Amino acid sequence: MTKKSFSLLLAAFLAIVMLAVSCGEKNQKEPDTLSVSPTELAFTAEDVSTRLFSVKSTAAWTASASADWIHLDKTSGSGNASLSVTVSANEGDDREGSISVKGAQNATVKVTQTGNKVTYLVADPAAFDGKKRAGITYQLLVYSFSDSNGDGIGDFNGIASKLDYLDEMGVSALWLSPIHPAMSYHGYDVKDYYSVNPEYGTEEDFKNLLAKAKAKGIDIYLDYVLNHAGKDHPWFQSAKASEDSPYRDYFIFSSDPAADISAGKLAMFPKNGYDSGQWFSCVSGSATSMKVKFTLTLDGAGKPKTLKIEQVEEISNSGSQTSGIWLYYGDGKMAQFYTTGGSVCTLSIDISSSWGVLIRTSQTQWDSYKYGAPSSNHQLEWGKELTLSNTDSNDILLPGMNNLMYHSHFWTDWFADFNYGAASTSETSPAFIDLAASADKWINMGVKGLRLDAVKHIYWDENSSENPTFLDKWYQRCNATYKAAGNTGNIYMVGEVFSEASKTFNYYKGLPSAFEFSFWWGLKDALNNRSAGSFVNNLISWRSSYTANRSDAVPAIKLTNHDENRAATDLGKSDAKEKQAAAILLTAEGKPFIYQGEELGYWGVKDGGDEYVRTPIKWTKSGAVASGRLGGKVDNTMLTAGISVEAQSADANSLMNVYKTFSKVRNTYPALSSGKMSAANLSGSTILSWYMTSSDGQKALVIHNLASSAKTVAAPGDLSKPILVLGSAALKGGQLILEANSSIVFLQ
Repeated sequence: MTKKSFSLLLAAFLAIVMLAVSCGEKNQKEPDTLSVSPTELAFTAEDVSTRLFSVKSTAAWTASASADWIHLDKTSGSGNASLSVTVSANEGDDREGSISVKGAQNATVKVTQTGNKVTYLVADPAAFDGKKRAGITYQLLVYSFSDSNGDGIGDFNGIASKLDYLDEMGVSALWLSPIHPAMSYHGYDVKDYYSVNPEYGTEEDFKNLLAKAKAKGIDIYLDYVLNHAGKDHPWFQSAKASEDSPYRDYFIFSSDPAADISAGKLAMFPKNGYDSGQWFSCVSGSATSMKVKFTLTLDGAGKPKTLKIEQVEEISNSGSQTSGIWLYYGDGKMAQFYTTGGSVCTLSIDISSSWGVLIRTSQTQWDSYKYGAPSSNHQLEWGKELTLSNTDSNDILLPGMNNLMYHSHFWTDWFADFNYGAASTSETSPAFIDLAASADKWINMGVKGLRLDAVKHIYWDENSSENPTFLDKWYQRCNATYKAAGNTGNIYMVGEVFSEASKTFNYYKGLPSAFEFSFWWGLKDALNNRSAGSFVNNLISWRSSYTANRSDAVPAIKLTNHDENRAATDLGKSDAKEKQAAAILLTAEGKPFIYQGEELGYWGVKDGGDEYVRTPIKWTKSGAVASGRLGGKVDNTMLTAGISVEAQSADANSLMNVYKTFSKVRNTYPALSSGKMSAANLSGSTILSWYMTSSDGQKALVIHNLASSAKTVAAPGDLSKPILVLGSAALKGGQLILEANSSIVFLQ
């Protein structure tokens, strides 16, 4: 065989082989396949509608469910198919099953269904470790809190005897009403900043209270009145008596306030800062043992017309006493005029007076029976007639007396405002120096904080930078004393800025804390209108504004205080709303203040006097209360056995125990005690919700239902750790159900 023939034979052989291989491949069968879509079907608790899934298969298959609550319309087939799936209604817990499809390959369809079981939530907080983290403060009125000696007046020892109660309330500080000697029961017209009111006990009693409170982990804050002193304060009495008094510059005096303010002579007022209703007359100088003769002329109707004064050597009166005209020259001191007939009356008298005289035509009545100096001329000069007025009726100044006006921002002559001069140099003013020295005494004694009264009124323009500038100087001065006394951290100081929140932003430039009155005003509206409105967004926005002026700003949040109608009254005496108000207060960002009696559900309005919102604590069902300084202005129909501390302590569902429970849990968790608020934005017009997150990352979800009926809430996050529950809350089908006026807090 030639070489060429061999090659042709080999090629033919290879071609036959290739053809055989190719024919073999074409005759081999493809492998069978099976797949399902979708791979998961989800049903709700009562959802009995049909769901579909498809089978794609090249061969026969079978299908079976793992549970009898899953129903298939077919269980076998061949090739591609669509299967219908239904489930039974679920009255129990969430459940999960599957459908197995077996054939050439195996596939699984997951089937889930939420439950319809109602699981009521029970708060399960961590055990309280005894550390009070929340800074909760209790505002108490010393005179009406607790009486230790049976005289009807609250006192320091009475407070000390109730420290266990306050400790159980979870408070770490007490704000005491003014403790200094004062003109009035309430103490805001101070007569001595360096001593304690003897009605409350001795200075040793106060020191004992400080020591016992400290042992309970409770600080003492004093109410300090920097805007004004009482007019009976020796500083003011000395200041008004003489220009040479060392206290003359402590107060704001002027003979012509309108002109002096317009001319810029009074540093605490802008040039447009004159308000005639805030200026009151006083006398500089006095008449002491002057022998004088007054001559009074009468008009045609026999009414006082003019008055003249002359000095005499001897006292001598002739004629008969008038039927009804007197010289009034002091506290209850009156002398009757003499007449010989006609229109002239006279009176010789050895007179002493610190304020002047008036003419009266009644010994018991004032009003139209009083005759005094006209506004244009208060001064009685030797030998000159002064025309009297029955309408203005100002004090008639005797020779040697000078007419002065003093300032009182509160439209009452019982207060005399302090003079601090220009805000920029206020720390150098004599009044500032003396008042700061008085505060030093109490800080060195162990007082840990001050509540500053009426701070927006210290300088006339409450919207200017002057009050914050002054307050910063006061805070720095007191804080230096606090640190020098060996304390760690800073002194606590909170200002009363009785305005809406937007007016308080600026005050954080001077103080670390200010009362947030708008918190209560907004909360009251939300509870009464059963509408969340903008309450949460407002709180978050306000806090951002505070910290823009001071990084360590802490708003002082509260319901009501001693100057407002009681919270229970504002909420229509609704127990449910009162409890929820407490729950909201104690789950929001800020430093909470609880006002005396608020935890017991006290009600009251100011219409008949502030005393009606300053009610004594009723400690026992039948015991007496400390009402001795309230002048009988106590609503005894409220102070029944059921509202007492004794009764509410025994009732697990009482308002008092809501305060105790929420205070304890707030103290337990940093998220609640010092956390920052952020919006949770849960849907529902009656739902208040927010997150509280602490600096260490702990987070809590807070939800309050303000509605009068149950509401279902689609709550996000972890709902497995409820730490506070007010009212009734439950989980059903993955949804949160909150009954009317119910609240819940989840640890996240």
